Amino acid sequence: MKKIVYISNSDCENIEVWELNKNGKMNLIQKINTYGNVQPISIIKKHNLLYAGLRPNNRIDVYSINNNGLLNNTNTSFIPGPPNYISFDQDENFLFCSSYHKNCISVSPLNKYGIPQQPIQIIHNIKGCHAAKMNHKYNILFVTSLKEDCIYFYYLTEFGILKSTNQTPIYTQKKSGPRHLVFHPNYKFMYTINELNGTIDVWSITNEGNLIKIENIQNINILDCQISQSYWSADIHITSCGRFLYVSDRILNTISLFHVNKDNKKLIFYTSYVTAEQPRSFCIDTDNCLLIVIGQKSNKIVIYSISENTGELTKLNSYKTNIGALWVLIHNIV
Repeated sequence: MKKIVYISNSDCENIEVWELNKNGKMNLIQKINTYGNVQPISIIKKHNLLYAGLRPNNRIDVYSINNNGLLNNTNTSFIPGPPNYISFDQDENFLFCSSYHKNCISVSPLNKYGIPQQPIQIIHNIKGCHAAKMNHKYNILFVTSLKEDCIYFYYLTEFGILKSTNQTPIYTQKKSGPRHLVFHPNYKFMYTINELNGTIDVWSITNEGNLIKIENIQNINILDCQISQSYWSADIHITSCGRFLYVSDRILNTISLFHVNKDNKKLIFYTSYVTAEQPRSFCIDTDNCLLIVIGQKSNKIVIYSISENTGELTKLNSYKTNIGALWVLIHNIV
């Protein structure tokens, strides 16, 4: 199996393609021009396609991925606002794109080749709409509203239309700014990183009489007992085993590690690491062996190994990337 790393560099308008070895060493194998400020990237494995959201003309470019991981631009689709986050439903028939600046979430059907068609639905007035992610267990799309301190959620119908649930949006602490989110592998718990106050919310998700109930069961600081005067928290990921959770902060330049309680799924702060300056994005490989951080301000890639027992990070290597690194993904090619 070959591991490929994709990095979107907004300021210099390109996507870098790196080959990743088991020892954490990487080789740059391609640099493809995007002719626009490339922002979020996402992958559908069954089609071997990479999707890139670009500004300023609000489009999604689709790239085919060959057997060596190299990219070739195949299609361009347009969306209603500057893209912040790209995700898909479980069957990968629909693409969801959130737009922070246009305060909306859009739904675009994918044809049989995985190419986005014209949006069939746009939900407006989600202020600071930052991220959207499907909970596959309950078939619900969760959407963060950073400027409203709340999270909206919608049922996805078989036709790709988002339908409001019977429950009102869930609210975080005032001036917390919910940004990104991840689900526990059992999909019964959700973890959200709050950009403005440096905390993580833990939510339990249950189905009671066909009514989805979402309850906040924990709010914990990303530095545990240490309190900072300001935060600019960014990304959040959990290992596929569900034991370790990591978050990044762009002012503190840190990656924090939490252990996930095996019974109630609450978080226990373990430690934090100083990393690449302004770590806007990071990712974890599917084997839970490596974690890769990119620094938006330092233009640096840092590769860590993950301890199987404790989740602790050990720095392996670092590399220079281009200006304005915003997003990083690891893709496995069998």
